[in-house]
Amino acid sequence: MALLRVTVVLVGAFLAMVGSAQATQPMKNGILQAPLGIKGKDDRSPVDITAFPWRTIGRVNRSGNFCTGILVAEDQVLTAAHCFWNKRTKRWSGATEFHFVAGYDKGRYAGHARGLRYRTAFAALPDLSVQPLPRDKDWAVLTLDKPLGKTFGFAEVSRRRLSEDALATADLVQAGYSRDYSHILTVHEKCRITHTARLDKGQAPIYFHQCDATNGDSGSPIFVKDGAGYRLIGLHSATARLKTGEVSGLAIPSSVFYPYLK
Repeated sequence: MALLRVTVVLVGAFLAMVGSAQATQPMKNGILQAPLGIKGKDDRSPVDITAFPWRTIGRVNRSGNFCTGILVAEDQVLTAAHCFWNKRTKRWSGATEFHFVAGYDKGRYAGHARGLRYRTAFAALPDLSVQPLPRDKDWAVLTLDKPLGKTFGFAEVSRRRLSEDALATADLVQAGYSRDYSHILTVHEKCRITHTARLDKGQAPIYFHQCDATNGDSGSPIFVKDGAGYRLIGLHSATARLKTGEVSGLAIPSSVFYPYLK
């Protein structure tokens, strides 16, 4: 499998500030601009936050900032590893600084828990101020102080990475809390993963996708819909601008982090 060199722009970064539920896209020459990460037409739409699997998704909050997270066990939330890196202090934040709110909608939430500890792919957490985060390792599992999954359920996580043939016909859905709609959960139905490739030597292959994910969507799940059920097959990490100028989302296949789950 050939390496694919890209310029990565972190639009799913943890710097998404809590703001209005209304769109806050930038203006250019008086025209409203879609956030980076929206590929063409904005296909995001709200969903019933009380229905499954949407009620398993929530915000991972710290000091007014947030990422998206999803319950993958009774007391575990899957999200992006870079959400725990504090760019201001240039250190990894402690788990107890984080709160997970399930069923969050317009300032209200159905469940709340604090973090106890988190696990990443690293034996020792790297200093991200001096080295980049390997994109295939941008996942973390946050253990909670309450078993929220008993009430809200939790996602079924696929053991295997989907083949290119399976991806071509898969019915995919991405769901997250975008910065410009920070108080509601939005989904992009029938988005697509275009291909799988390695970003660099030694890294695991990752998915390149066209789901509309932007700031705040880091850690958001990508599901495949099988009949009436949903399986988590990937975790949105960031957005990349390819050498061709095309903007693509980057997602970690579930096969990468599945062995670390309960």
